[in-house]
Amino acid sequence: MIYRTPEYCKDFRCIADKCKDSCCKGWEIDIDEDTARYYDSVGGEFGKRLKENIRDGCFVLTEDERCPFLNKQGLCDIYTELGEDKLCRICSDHPRYFEWFDGLKEGGTGLCCEAAAELILSRPFSLSESDIHDEGAAGDYDEELFELIQSARGDILDIIGNEDIPLADALSKSLDIAAEVQESIDIPFPDNENDDCGNALNRIFGCFCELEPIDENWLPYIKGCADSFDTMPAHNNDTHIYLRRIAQYLVFRYLLKSVYDGEILGYTKFAAVSVIVIARLFRYSAVNSGCCTISDCAETAKNYSKETEYCEENMEKLLELFADEPFFSISALKKLLTEELS
Repeated sequence: MIYRTPEYCKDFRCIADKCKDSCCKGWEIDIDEDTARYYDSVGGEFGKRLKENIRDGCFVLTEDERCPFLNKQGLCDIYTELGEDKLCRICSDHPRYFEWFDGLKEGGTGLCCEAAAELILSRPFSLSESDIHDEGAAGDYDEELFELIQSARGDILDIIGNEDIPLADALSKSLDIAAEVQESIDIPFPDNENDDCGNALNRIFGCFCELEPIDENWLPYIKGCADSFDTMPAHNNDTHIYLRRIAQYLVFRYLLKSVYDGEILGYTKFAAVSVIVIARLFRYSAVNSGCCTISDCAETAKNYSKETEYCEENMEKLLELFADEPFFSISALKKLLTEELS
């Protein structure tokens, strides 16, 4: 079995107590069955503490939504008491993600982690492959469609990665490639083509403001950005390299998944829309701080990722909107990409 992952993933390291937005806060933490059985077998005072803080297969969060084993130093008591190999699967894997196909496993580090976000933005995107033991975890899918999507994804990643092609043009070409694949499997073609969408950016931000917020600070932040459109500084072309790498991350992570759900164009639109929204958020960050360093950009991208791709309900809602709303049509997005990234 081949394991394919971005080259930079080998350098990911959890920053533990140095993390400003710990993944041990504000998230429901599911415990896999094997680990749950082990925790149930642990004796002594720590075993008692484990049993008291686990209910219905999850850790019981504190009143301020912290994992009960996240100590005051920002470290994990399970890690220090029992060892790294005794963490439950989600704690051991996060922010890593994995997808399985026949003879192929793909993985990477997710943008919602601040350490991973800075790594993604700071490194060129390239893929590495290695041979691993066959894990046999793939679902059923059409092999011909898989090859078609994999080829299209390769073309899209090459186009976005070519810095001689302006980013707006690269994303526009990516939408065209995805549309061709989508047309080959969907009749009628699932896109509401319309480029006559006045105030498209306001409408898009309006949709994002209606999503279910994960962090209580997110909604005021994105509304504040929308309210500041008229007073923002000009787009900073220096951030294009970060936006390219975010687009490559999203295309790599999601496009092959479409062999299971058919959302080839939807996931490509997600990459394009994400670049549009994050580019505006970068400009908003510059309004507030007077500059936009790579750390500022990574923080912004991390927060966006947390509120979109790391909320299943929000991702489902966005994919519905991409197919239904005219301001998310291919032609409307192409026009907006040109306006926002010039």
